[in-house]
Amino acid sequence: MMGKACVRALLGSALLTACVGGGTVRHESSTRIAADTGPDDTTITSPFPVPAAGATTASAHLPGIVPLFAPQAPIETLQFTLPDGTLVTRFGNRAVGRHGRERGEEWNEAGQGPNETVDEAGQPVDKGRGASLSFVPNSFRNRTWGLEIIDDSRVAGVTRPTLKVNTYNPTVDFLPGGTAFFRAFDRVGVTGYGWMDNGELLDRSGAICRPVGYPANGQPGTDHCTVLVKGYPAHAGLGADGFPDGRTVAARPLKIGDAVEVAPSMYTTSRAMQARGDAGGIRYVAGEWLYVVGQGLTPWHGVQPRLNSAPLPESVLSGGSGSVSYNYSDEGARMFQQPAGNIGMQNMQRFLEGRRTAHSSFVTGAHDESGNDPMTAVANLAGQRFNASSCVQCHTGNGRSPAPFMVGQRLEGMAFHVAVMDADGALRPDPRYGSAILMNAASASGASRDGGNAVKVAGFETRVVTLADGTTVELRKPRFAFDGPTPQRWSARAAQPLIGVGLLEAVPEADILARVRSKPDPDGVRGQANFSVDPETGVTRLGRFGWKATKASVRHQVAAALLNDMAVTSPVFPNRSCSMDPAGCRAAPPQIGITEGDLTALTHYMQLLAVPAQRSLASGFPKGVAPMEEHRVDPVQVAAGRRVFDALRCAACHTAEMKTGSTHPFAELRDQTIRPFTDLLLHDMGPDLADSLPEGRAPAAMWRTPALWGIGYTEKVAQWTPVGYLHDGRARTLTEAILWHGGEAAKARQRFERLPTADRAALLAWLRSL
Repeated sequence: MMGKACVRALLGSALLTACVGGGTVRHESSTRIAADTGPDDTTITSPFPVPAAGATTASAHLPGIVPLFAPQAPIETLQFTLPDGTLVTRFGNRAVGRHGRERGEEWNEAGQGPNETVDEAGQPVDKGRGASLSFVPNSFRNRTWGLEIIDDSRVAGVTRPTLKVNTYNPTVDFLPGGTAFFRAFDRVGVTGYGWMDNGELLDRSGAICRPVGYPANGQPGTDHCTVLVKGYPAHAGLGADGFPDGRTVAARPLKIGDAVEVAPSMYTTSRAMQARGDAGGIRYVAGEWLYVVGQGLTPWHGVQPRLNSAPLPESVLSGGSGSVSYNYSDEGARMFQQPAGNIGMQNMQRFLEGRRTAHSSFVTGAHDESGNDPMTAVANLAGQRFNASSCVQCHTGNGRSPAPFMVGQRLEGMAFHVAVMDADGALRPDPRYGSAILMNAASASGASRDGGNAVKVAGFETRVVTLADGTTVELRKPRFAFDGPTPQRWSARAAQPLIGVGLLEAVPEADILARVRSKPDPDGVRGQANFSVDPETGVTRLGRFGWKATKASVRHQVAAALLNDMAVTSPVFPNRSCSMDPAGCRAAPPQIGITEGDLTALTHYMQLLAVPAQRSLASGFPKGVAPMEEHRVDPVQVAAGRRVFDALRCAACHTAEMKTGSTHPFAELRDQTIRPFTDLLLHDMGPDLADSLPEGRAPAAMWRTPALWGIGYTEKVAQWTPVGYLHDGRARTLTEAILWHGGEAAKARQRFERLPTADRAALLAWLRSL
């Protein structure tokens, strides 16, 4: 049979027909593909190329799999070297509410010094979390700017290096003095969060810095709003107790390897803001960066005597050089919302515009945070039925969806993928629900109400596991009840954390496929790739995202979530019939949906979400200040826990380290060594974790290995929402999650069950440090 081969893959659980080249494959279930012949009369047994039996995975290139990204110039250049050796580093800033080492109060207020705030009983008052990781109202409007550090420390013949720091913003005026360097905590008399500017303004006239456009990629910029840093600052000497003793130490010249703290502020004129139709403030602070002379930006943590900034070692940078630095403002709930720490000047703006879309209702356009203007462009785009009206209603704090924890609970924060299997063995969308159950319906007022499709918790099945040391653990599995007809095939899916998806997208296909085992290892672990038909081009790609690895790219995943969770159409899925009739998806007339610009912005936001650095190092809090809970770290126990993890052979699936490629559009994601603890492959997890809905090459018991990075922040990010692990949120603790492992992970679980108490505690401490 000649012509193009049309193959069908699952979108959610719906089948999508696409043509991918010569030959034909019948429309069959993705778990039972009938043989057919290609143009050369060879037998086609699968719609996707599969490694030959016994082939080593390193040589199994799978002809026909199209990489996500071809070689290309990055959207924005972050760092480059001029011919004379001058190092140019560029990064973006956004307005935030407070400085990075404040948690509501100054350090001297936390039980120290004469200025502390006390209650009627004379006890120090905790003013709550800080605002260094927060997002100010309308953060997406006129509240980003860029810094460029020009470093001549590696220029031949330079003996007294300098850092020239230029400020860029194309829309607003800047008042001079908006960039400060070097915390002044070691100076006599400075007990709070003082600053010392060791730079020298080149423009001493006090003139307002007028708007200037961002510099071209890889090209020298323009000296504008410039600070010249000529040396390390003078500071007070320290006594034995770590506090200033009155001695002074003279400034010295900069040298390669010096760690220079950078804390920009945004001072603008009211005239400039008003001219842009913006009623926002005229003074904002920004985050904090650490610049290493001769090297560039680096994530940091706080050391003695008072959380002085020091570079984090490479071994704890879970998300590479863009990892989120340690948080000292008590804002653990916001740790999954941060941009890459190495984000570019203009990419910061792209990130915030996408964030606005993620936090806006596709029913009303309202932003879920107070003080933000509504986003009218996405209002009324949700279909008549939907689960959530915004992305963050399911992804709490960009983390997991609320867990099923009580009888009668409605589960619109989760996704229920559904299908029917026809007599010919092919899976097709459910005739009532389509690819996924949408539980709410739009009302005349724009609010949501029960649409008759709700899924609720009907009860729980429980059993008890006794570990070798006598500890008993209750395992609990939810039972679900459907308001409408019970689907023939269905799968409960919890929303997964969004952090690091851009980094996973940047891992080369060949590196992922190299981990596929054609024969099981001694524990029975294999690992299998899933594949996906690109819904826009029809080419076959490697699956990376979703619980069954059926989505090839972040854009694909975002567009599928918009369609299946909110019934929002997009350039990827232009008609709501894509959920009910995948074969006719692109042939149906397009319906009004999210624009290409807003879909791209939302995709960019997801791609640039950063991963927190591992908290395996003790922090040097000021004298008398107790560490926050997330920083009560025992480095020895954490290190022991990693050894237990390795001894259990958990890394057979939860791959510890990967390297991203050099072709992703964002330079922030290129050539990064990352530690996601996933292989992005499918593994058989045994009957206890099986559902009734296969997808692609993933039968009911097969699941893509979830990443572990950030897992220690799960409860912080969820705040008051009960957390749940595994695909249906059943596991209330990490211990429960491990004890549900079966199939290929059964032997690793059995080793866990036999662990001594101290080793089990160490393993859990290590997991909580991620």
